[in-house]
Amino acid sequence: MRVTSMESGLTMVMQKSFEQMSFEQKSGFVKMRQVRSVGSFVRRTIVALVVAALFGGVQASAQTTIVISDPGRTYPIALPQLCLQSGESQAAQQIPAVVARDLDLSGYFSVLSPNAYVEPPGKCVGPDGGAYEDWALIKAQWLVRGVVSEGGSGFRVVLELHDVPSQRRVFSKEYSGSEKEIRRIAHQFSNEIMREITGEAGPFGSRVAFAARIGRFKDLFVMDLDGENLRQVTTDRGIATAPAWDRAGQRLLFTSYRTRQPNIYVLDVDGGRTSTITTGPALEIGGTFSPDGSRIVTSLTENRDSDLVEFTTQGQLLRRLTRPNQAIDVSPSFSPDGQKIVFCSDRGGGPQIYTMGWNGEKPQRISFTNSSYCTSPSWSPKGDRIAFVCRADGGFQLFMANADGSDPIQVTGGGDNEDPDWSPDGRYLVYSSTFGKRGGNHNLAMIRVAKNLEGTNQRQITFGRGSDSEPAWSTILP
Repeated sequence: MRVTSMESGLTMVMQKSFEQMSFEQKSGFVKMRQVRSVGSFVRRTIVALVVAALFGGVQASAQTTIVISDPGRTYPIALPQLCLQSGESQAAQQIPAVVARDLDLSGYFSVLSPNAYVEPPGKCVGPDGGAYEDWALIKAQWLVRGVVSEGGSGFRVVLELHDVPSQRRVFSKEYSGSEKEIRRIAHQFSNEIMREITGEAGPFGSRVAFAARIGRFKDLFVMDLDGENLRQVTTDRGIATAPAWDRAGQRLLFTSYRTRQPNIYVLDVDGGRTSTITTGPALEIGGTFSPDGSRIVTSLTENRDSDLVEFTTQGQLLRRLTRPNQAIDVSPSFSPDGQKIVFCSDRGGGPQIYTMGWNGEKPQRISFTNSSYCTSPSWSPKGDRIAFVCRADGGFQLFMANADGSDPIQVTGGGDNEDPDWSPDGRYLVYSSTFGKRGGNHNLAMIRVAKNLEGTNQRQITFGRGSDSEPAWSTILP
C-alpha cells in the first residue's frame, strides 16, 4: 500500500464502498492504495482512505546496505542467421532473433551486432562449426549455430552452442514443430544456454500479467516475458487489478469493480472463463493462491478494519488469519512451501513487512530499513529472500532481505520503482518503474538480483503511453 490518487473517472463509482473504510483525523484524508505480491506473484490495488498521519511511524534503527550498480553483461555471444537446408521456414531468422532478445534480457550476455559478423547470413557449414577465427576476430566468446530443414507438417532444427576460444561445440539440441512454435523452441534453447553457462535454466517461456490503464479504465493484460504476444484478458470497463497466477501458470486471481464493489475473481487465461469467488457486502481486495492452488488469501475490509482471510477457490470463507480491530493488514504472499505468509501491516504505527504462520500464528516484523513506510512484499520461489518496497530517495524503491529480515539491501534508486514479483528461477524481479523520473509514466522493467549481483541490468519490457503496473510473473510454460 502506498499514497496515490484514484482514477478520476471512477471516483463516484467507488465512493460508496470506500466510505466504509474512512478514518477521520485532524490532518484530513488521503487516498491509499494496497499493493500485494506473492512468491512468483505481485499485486497492487486500492485499499482505503487513510490519514497521512497514520503512517508516520518511527524509523527502524538498522542501517541499509545500498547496492546500485550496472557492471554490464559478461559473455559476448554471436547469433547468426541459421542455415536453411530445405523448406521455407521463418525459423532460420526468427530463432536467433528471439534467443538474442532473451539473452540480452538475462544480463549475462552481450549480444554482438550482426553488422560486425564476417560470415555471411545463413551460411551452411560442416560439423566443425566453420571458421572460429572469424568469430574470434569480433571477440565473440560464444556462438550459436543451427540448421533448419523441413520436417513433417512443420520444420526440424538442430541448434548448437559453440565455445569460440576453445574452438569446440559445447552441446547440440534438436527440436521440431510448426511455425507457431518457433518462439517456444527459441525460449527452450535460451534456457539451455543459461543452464550450461550459469548452472540454472533461465525464465524464458514464462508469462507476465499486469494491469494497464486504458483511458478512464484499467484492465489486465498478459504477454511473454520479452513483451511479445501481448493480449488483453479482461474488458470490465472499470477497474480490474491485482493479478496473481496460480503455480501452474494457467489461472489468474484478480480484483474487479465490475459490480461497483471490489470482489475477487479467477480467470482461466487460455480458456477465457471467469469465475466469481466473493460476492458479499465486505470489500475483498487483492489476493494470492496457496502454493497447492486450493485456497485463496485476501484482504477483507468491514467497518474500517482490514484483515487477512482465507477462502476456498469456491468462495467459502474458512478463517480469519489476523485479528479484527488491530490494524490494516494487506498484501499477502505465501512462502513457496506454504508454511508462512508475508504481508504488510500498520500495527506498529506505520506500514511495515511482517511474516506469520499459514494459520496466522506468531506474526513478527521483518522489514528493518531506514524507512518508516514499507509495503508490497513478495516471497522468492527459492524461499530464501523477500522483496518489498520502501519509501526512499524521495520516491519508492525496491528492497530485498533474507526471509528473517536480515541483510536488507536497496535494489533500485531514482524515480519510483514498485510492485516487485519474482521470476520462476528466483534470479530476477519484474516491477513497475518510472525509470528515474519522479511522477513519470510507469512501465514494466526487470532486474537481475542473483546473489552478489543485486540491482544489475535493469531492462525495460513495456513501452506503453498509459500506465503499466502490478506485474505478476508466471511459472515457465511447458
